[in-house]
Amino acid sequence: MLDLSIVLPTCNRAKHLMRALLDIDRHTHCDFEVIVVDGASEDATPDVLNLASSIMGKRLRVIREGKREGFVRGTNKGFRAARGQFMCWLNDDARPLDGALDDAIAQLEHEDRSAGFVAMYHPWHSPRNVAFRKKVAGREFQLCHVRGTLYANFPMGRREIFERLGFFDDRYYVCAADPDLSLKAWHIGMRVVPATKSVIDHDEIEDDRRADDGRRGSMDNDALFAKWDLPDKSSVNDFDPATPCTLRGLRPLAVAA
Repeated sequence: MLDLSIVLPTCNRAKHLMRALLDIDRHTHCDFEVIVVDGASEDATPDVLNLASSIMGKRLRVIREGKREGFVRGTNKGFRAARGQFMCWLNDDARPLDGALDDAIAQLEHEDRSAGFVAMYHPWHSPRNVAFRKKVAGREFQLCHVRGTLYANFPMGRREIFERLGFFDDRYYVCAADPDLSLKAWHIGMRVVPATKSVIDHDEIEDDRRADDGRRGSMDNDALFAKWDLPDKSSVNDFDPATPCTLRGLRPLAVAA
């Protein structure tokens, strides 16, 4: 079995995709595969994937959608096709620092089995909802929380944990799936633990595709808060590292199912 499956959804972002794939190939040292889920791109993405395949060989697998079904469903297709013992996902404008994914695997192997996911540090665009901060080469990277509960924007976990949790919730389109996945882990008694070494660089590049997705984002976030019994919004950062989970649990089963 492969050590790691990296799922990378993309659509019409060829120039960012090539850089992401080359950085993954250069900075990941375990036995891995990258599963690119192409949401029916109409740009140079197929050419980029052909070139990347000539470099990466069997480490690169491609799933092409007949029409784009959104980040969440696309990523789930990659998760279901994965063959690695561990899994994670990356955006097409995100890149692991050298050894980041290997370090996340090593950390999980040394954590007790209650650790469901390692939360990998990344740049965060807002001073709000920051749980932890880390400086690397003079730059600051963060982990986030949702109403006082730590979650993983970029989770690394064992494949059986992703399977047990049902992967991402298909009711979301582009946002909220990663905090929801983490909340599901907390809800069954598993922890999300901060990475000790793993850092993901993330550009969050704005373009037409991201703008289109953003119109769905508020709906996704509304769905997240409708599903979970989360604390009310606070004007202060109420995250407590000593109590990284304030989850009150699911709302009635008819809503949460």
